[in-house]
Amino acid sequence: MIKQFQIKLFIMRNILNNKIVAWLIGVLILANIATLTFFWIGHLRNQRDNSPKEFLAKSLHFSEAQKNAYFELAKNHNENANKIRAQIKSDKENLFQLLKTEQIVDSVKNTAALKVSLSIQALDILTFDHFKKVRVLCTEEQKPKFDELIQKMVNSVNNPQKGPQAPIK
Repeated sequence: MIKQFQIKLFIMRNILNNKIVAWLIGVLILANIATLTFFWIGHLRNQRDNSPKEFLAKSLHFSEAQKNAYFELAKNHNENANKIRAQIKSDKENLFQLLKTEQIVDSVKNTAALKVSLSIQALDILTFDHFKKVRVLCTEEQKPKFDELIQKMVNSVNNPQKGPQAPIK
């Protein structure tokens, strides 16, 4: 009889422990989901608030009218730039497809490279024209700060930070 009681007690403890473990796992899963959601939403908000266009608008202290005009310019610029970037990607793929050819004629290689260059040139001109339009939106007081920010941007693009170089093996 004592043996049966001990067995029943053992079974009850296991069932109780399993329920507790199941509840703990459930609570931990919910906590993980809540944490991930919190960080994901925070990351999206932080990305939106720290976008280059937001940075420029804040740095120049744009008025609401300037922001609206600038955001419309940025939207149009991004749409056109994405089309050109897709063209650059395609042109580069075509250029490097030539590697599969046993005998590459220089004129074919040069023509493919020229297409890449012309697409990059189109993107640079589009970007230049975009910033020229943005500068027109600026007041006379904002223009020196705009010029300074653009120059920093150009310098950062042309002089990427140099870290330790991994040796090529």
